[in-house]
Amino acid sequence: MKKFLTLLAALVCVLVLAEVGVYSDKIVVGSFQALSGSYAIIGQEMSKGMKAYFNWVNKNSGVYGRKIELIIADDQLNPSKTVVEVKRLVESDKVFAIVGGLGTYGCLAVMDYLEQNKVPFVYQGAGTSLLVMPPKKYIFGVQPDYTLEGQLIAKFLVKELGKKKIAILYMANDIGKEGYAAALSRLQSYNLKPVVEISYNPAETDYSALAVDVLNANPEAIIIYGLITDTIRWIKTLRDYGVTSDIVTIYPNADPSFVTLGGKYVEGIYLTGWVPLATPDKPEFVRDYERAVAIFQETYPKEIPSSYAVAGFIAAEVFVQGLLRAGSDLTREGLVKALESFDHWNGILAKDITWGPNLRRGKSSMYFIKIENGVFVPVTDLISLQD
Repeated sequence: MKKFLTLLAALVCVLVLAEVGVYSDKIVVGSFQALSGSYAIIGQEMSKGMKAYFNWVNKNSGVYGRKIELIIADDQLNPSKTVVEVKRLVESDKVFAIVGGLGTYGCLAVMDYLEQNKVPFVYQGAGTSLLVMPPKKYIFGVQPDYTLEGQLIAKFLVKELGKKKIAILYMANDIGKEGYAAALSRLQSYNLKPVVEISYNPAETDYSALAVDVLNANPEAIIIYGLITDTIRWIKTLRDYGVTSDIVTIYPNADPSFVTLGGKYVEGIYLTGWVPLATPDKPEFVRDYERAVAIFQETYPKEIPSSYAVAGFIAAEVFVQGLLRAGSDLTREGLVKALESFDHWNGILAKDITWGPNLRRGKSSMYFIKIENGVFVPVTDLISLQD
C-alpha cells in the first residue's frame, strides 16, 4: 500500500509539473500562415523556412532529445480565421507556443488571447509596433516595427545624406500612417518638417495628379511608405515627371521581385534592411548565408530561400535558441525568462536580437541598401537610433 501511494504521489507530481505541449520526446509548436488564397506564396515560403530549420534541428537530435513538431494552420491571412485557428492550436492541439505567425491584422487579432492564456508568441510576420509597445510578457517581436523604421529612415536622410527638403508619401492604412508618424516625429527633432505630405490609396492606379504636388515641392529626398506594387507605380510616375530626388522605401520591398518589376526605374533607390546581405566585403555574412542555404536545401534540394523563407528560418532559429537557454526542464515561464536573456544575440541569419523584462522589440537596428545595376548593395552597417 505504501509503495502504491508513493507511485501515485510521483505520478501526481509529474502531471502537475508537466507543461502543455512538452513531452519526453517532442515539443509541439503551432503557427498560422496563408497556405492558400491570394497570399499563399508568402505563407508557403515562410513555412518552408521554419520547416527547414526545425527539420535540421530534429535531424541533429532535437533540443535536449526532444524533436520539434510543427503544426501550421492555414488562416489565408484572414483575421477572423486566424482567431479560430489559433484557438484550435491552443485548446485542441495543445501547442507549447506559437511561432512565426504571418500578417499584421491576424497577429493583432490573437495577441491578447495568447497573452491572457500565457502562451508564448515568438516572431510575428508583421511590422506594427502595437505588438511590442507597450511590452507584453508573452509576445516577442523580431522584425523591426514601422515606428523604428520610420525614425531610422529620417535619421539616414538627414544625418547620413544631409537632406533637409524631404517629402513623405504614405499609404492611407495602418502601415503607412505609423511609418509617416515616426518619420515626421524624427524630422521634427531635427527642426525640420516635410516639404510635402501625401496620403494615398495603394489601390489607385494613377498617381499623376499627386505627382505634380511632389514636383512643385522640389524635394531633395522622398520617403515612400508603400508596398511593392504601389511603390513602383509611384517611382515610375515621379521619374516620368522628371523628379530626380533620392528615394527611400521600406524593408518589405527589399525583395528581388521589386527589382524585376521596377527595372530601370528602381536603379538608385534606397531601401531599409534588417537581415545583412552576403557581400564579398562581409565574409562572415557570406559564410552564414551559405550555411543557411545548406540547411534549407536539406529539406528543399536545389531551392534558394526567398526573403519570406528567410523570415521563417529566423523565426525558427530564435525560438530554438530560446529553448536551448530554457534548459531541459522546459516550461512556458522558463522560455520567457530565457528569451529575456537575449542581448544583441547573433544566430545564423538572425542578427542583433535583444529582449529584456520590459523589452519586446527584438530588433532595434537596421541598415540601408541601394539598388545598383539591379543588385542590392549595402551602403551602411547596422545602425540604431542611439548611434
